[in-house]
Amino acid sequence: MRVVKKPEERKAEMVAAAAKLFAEQGFVRTSVAEIVSAVDVAKGLFYYYFTTKDDMVRAVVEGYCSYLGTLADTIADGEGTAMEKLDRLLSHEAWEQCFTSPLVADLCMPQHAALYADMCDRVYAHMGPALERLTRQALCEQGADESQAATLSGVALYGILMMARTGKITMEQVGQTVHGLLAQAA
Repeated sequence: MRVVKKPEERKAEMVAAAAKLFAEQGFVRTSVAEIVSAVDVAKGLFYYYFTTKDDMVRAVVEGYCSYLGTLADTIADGEGTAMEKLDRLLSHEAWEQCFTSPLVADLCMPQHAALYADMCDRVYAHMGPALERLTRQALCEQGADESQAATLSGVALYGILMMARTGKITMEQVGQTVHGLLAQAA
Protein backbone atom coordinates (compact mmCIF):
# COMPACT_ATOMS: atom_id res chain seq x y z
CA MET A 1 0.00 0.00 0.00
CA ARG A 2 1.39 3.39 -0.99
CA VAL A 3 1.80 6.09 1.60
CA VAL A 4 -0.11 9.28 0.88
CA LYS A 5 2.03 12.39 1.29
CA LYS A 6 1.57 16.07 0.65
CA PRO A 7 2.44 17.06 -2.92
CA GLU A 8 5.35 19.32 -1.94
CA GLU A 9 6.79 16.54 0.25
CA ARG A 10 6.52 13.95 -2.55
CA LYS A 11 8.09 16.35 -5.04
CA ALA A 12 10.95 17.08 -2.62
CA GLU A 13 11.54 13.34 -2.21
CA MET A 14 11.82 12.93 -5.97
CA VAL A 15 14.25 15.83 -6.24
CA ALA A 16 16.36 14.40 -3.39
CA ALA A 17 16.41 10.96 -5.01
CA ALA A 18 17.34 12.47 -8.38
CA ALA A 19 20.08 14.58 -6.76
CA LYS A 20 21.61 11.45 -5.23
CA LEU A 21 21.42 9.51 -8.49
CA PHE A 22 22.75 12.42 -10.56
CA ALA A 23 25.67 12.86 -8.14
CA GLU A 24 26.53 9.17 -8.48
CA GLN A 25 26.02 8.59 -12.19
CA GLY A 26 25.08 11.88 -13.84
CA PHE A 27 21.72 12.71 -15.31
CA VAL A 28 22.49 11.27 -18.74
CA ARG A 29 22.80 7.77 -17.28
CA THR A 30 19.89 8.18 -14.84
CA SER A 31 16.45 7.21 -16.05
CA VAL A 32 13.11 8.53 -14.89
CA ALA A 33 12.30 4.93 -13.94
CA GLU A 34 15.27 4.89 -11.54
CA ILE A 35 14.15 8.14 -9.93
CA VAL A 36 10.57 7.02 -9.32
CA SER A 37 11.75 3.61 -8.17
CA ALA A 38 13.97 5.25 -5.56
CA VAL A 39 10.91 6.89 -3.97
CA ASP A 40 8.46 4.10 -4.81
CA VAL A 41 6.00 6.16 -6.83
CA ALA A 42 4.37 5.65 -10.21
CA LYS A 43 6.15 7.07 -13.25
CA GLY A 44 3.12 9.22 -14.01
CA LEU A 45 3.68 11.15 -10.79
CA PHE A 46 7.08 12.23 -12.06
CA TYR A 47 5.39 13.79 -15.09
CA TYR A 48 2.79 15.41 -12.87
CA TYR A 49 5.56 17.49 -11.27
CA PHE A 50 8.12 17.66 -14.10
CA THR A 51 7.43 17.97 -17.81
CA THR A 52 10.83 16.50 -18.76
CA LYS A 53 13.94 15.11 -17.13
CA ASP A 54 15.58 18.47 -17.89
CA ASP A 55 13.04 20.05 -15.51
CA MET A 56 14.25 17.66 -12.83
CA VAL A 57 17.86 18.60 -13.60
CA ARG A 58 16.92 22.25 -13.11
CA ALA A 59 15.26 21.45 -9.77
CA VAL A 60 18.35 19.57 -8.56
CA VAL A 61 20.65 22.37 -9.73
CA GLU A 62 18.41 24.94 -8.01
CA GLY A 63 18.81 23.09 -4.71
CA TYR A 64 22.57 22.92 -5.05
CA CYS A 65 22.82 26.59 -6.06
CA SER A 66 20.67 27.56 -3.09
CA TYR A 67 23.14 25.71 -0.86
CA LEU A 68 26.09 27.53 -2.48
CA GLY A 69 24.30 30.86 -2.03
CA THR A 70 23.74 30.17 1.67
CA LEU A 71 27.39 29.16 2.02
CA ALA A 72 28.53 32.35 0.26
CA ASP A 73 26.24 34.50 2.44
CA THR A 74 27.54 32.88 5.63
CA ILE A 75 31.15 33.46 4.63
CA ALA A 76 30.56 37.00 3.30
CA ASP A 77 28.82 38.00 6.52
CA GLY A 78 31.48 36.40 8.72
CA GLU A 79 34.68 37.73 10.21
CA GLY A 80 37.86 38.55 8.34
CA THR A 81 39.19 40.56 5.47
CA ALA A 82 37.59 40.22 2.07
CA MET A 83 40.54 38.19 0.79
CA GLU A 84 40.36 35.83 3.78
CA LYS A 85 36.66 35.34 3.14
CA LEU A 86 37.20 34.74 -0.58
CA ASP A 87 39.87 32.17 0.24
CA ARG A 88 37.47 30.41 2.65
CA LEU A 89 34.76 30.40 0.01
CA LEU A 90 37.02 29.15 -2.77
CA SER A 91 38.63 26.45 -0.63
CA HIS A 92 35.32 25.03 0.61
CA GLU A 93 34.79 21.34 -0.13
CA ALA A 94 31.63 22.17 -2.09
CA TRP A 95 33.79 23.23 -5.04
CA GLU A 96 35.68 19.96 -5.16
CA GLN A 97 32.35 18.14 -5.18
CA CYS A 98 31.14 20.43 -7.93
CA PHE A 99 34.19 19.93 -10.14
CA THR A 100 34.14 16.14 -9.74
CA SER A 101 30.38 15.55 -9.93
CA PRO A 102 29.01 13.42 -12.79
CA LEU A 103 26.07 15.85 -12.84
CA VAL A 104 28.37 18.77 -13.68
CA ALA A 105 30.30 16.63 -16.17
CA ASP A 106 27.01 15.96 -17.98
CA LEU A 107 26.08 19.65 -17.87
CA CYS A 108 29.41 20.48 -19.51
CA MET A 109 28.60 18.38 -22.59
CA PRO A 110 27.99 20.57 -25.66
CA GLN A 111 24.50 19.15 -26.16
CA HIS A 112 23.53 20.40 -22.68
CA ALA A 113 24.76 23.99 -23.16
CA ALA A 114 21.29 25.41 -22.39
CA LEU A 115 21.16 23.54 -19.07
CA TYR A 116 24.69 24.73 -18.27
CA ALA A 117 23.70 28.34 -19.03
CA ASP A 118 20.65 27.91 -16.80
CA MET A 119 22.93 26.61 -14.03
CA CYS A 120 25.20 29.64 -14.44
CA ASP A 121 22.23 31.97 -14.09
CA ARG A 122 21.15 30.12 -10.93
CA VAL A 123 24.66 30.25 -9.47
CA TYR A 124 24.74 33.99 -10.13
CA ALA A 125 21.27 34.55 -8.68
CA HIS A 126 22.17 32.76 -5.46
CA MET A 127 25.84 33.72 -5.05
CA GLY A 128 25.97 37.09 -6.80
CA PRO A 129 24.83 39.23 -3.86
CA ALA A 130 27.38 37.69 -1.47
CA LEU A 131 30.17 37.95 -4.05
CA GLU A 132 29.26 41.57 -4.67
CA ARG A 133 29.49 42.29 -0.92
CA LEU A 134 32.89 40.58 -0.78
CA THR A 135 34.10 42.53 -3.81
CA ARG A 136 32.80 45.78 -2.33
CA GLN A 137 34.60 44.99 0.95
CA ALA A 138 37.84 44.17 -0.89
CA LEU A 139 37.72 47.40 -2.87
CA CYS A 140 36.95 49.40 0.27
CA GLU A 141 39.85 47.76 2.14
CA GLN A 142 42.16 48.77 -0.71
CA GLY A 143 40.82 52.32 -0.78
CA ALA A 144 39.41 51.81 -4.28
CA ASP A 145 36.15 52.93 -5.85
CA GLU A 146 33.41 50.50 -4.80
CA SER A 147 30.94 51.53 -7.51
CA GLN A 148 32.06 48.77 -9.88
CA ALA A 149 31.69 45.94 -7.36
CA ALA A 150 28.58 44.46 -9.00
CA THR A 151 30.08 44.55 -12.49
CA LEU A 152 33.43 43.18 -11.37
CA SER A 153 31.93 40.31 -9.37
CA GLY A 154 29.45 39.46 -12.15
CA VAL A 155 32.05 39.41 -14.91
CA ALA A 156 34.42 37.34 -12.77
CA LEU A 157 31.75 34.80 -11.81
CA TYR A 158 30.37 34.30 -15.32
CA GLY A 159 33.87 34.18 -16.80
CA ILE A 160 34.99 31.57 -14.29
CA LEU A 161 31.86 29.49 -14.92
CA MET A 162 32.39 29.58 -18.68
CA MET A 163 36.06 28.62 -18.34
CA ALA A 164 35.16 25.83 -15.93
CA ARG A 165 32.75 24.42 -18.52
CA THR A 166 35.60 23.89 -20.96
CA GLY A 167 37.96 22.62 -18.28
CA LYS A 168 40.31 25.57 -18.79
CA ILE A 169 40.52 26.62 -15.14
CA THR A 170 41.23 24.92 -11.82
CA MET A 171 40.12 26.05 -8.39
CA GLU A 172 43.68 27.20 -7.68
CA GLN A 173 43.59 29.31 -10.84
CA VAL A 174 40.18 30.68 -9.82
CA GLY A 175 41.71 31.92 -6.56
CA GLN A 176 44.66 33.47 -8.34
CA THR A 177 42.38 35.13 -10.90
CA VAL A 178 40.05 36.59 -8.27
CA HIS A 179 42.97 37.91 -6.21
CA GLY A 180 44.51 39.42 -9.36
CA LEU A 181 41.27 41.08 -10.46
CA LEU A 182 40.73 42.66 -7.07
CA ALA A 183 44.34 43.83 -6.85
CA GLN A 184 44.11 45.44 -10.31
CA ALA A 185 40.81 47.13 -9.46
CA ALA A 186 42.53 49.06 -6.71
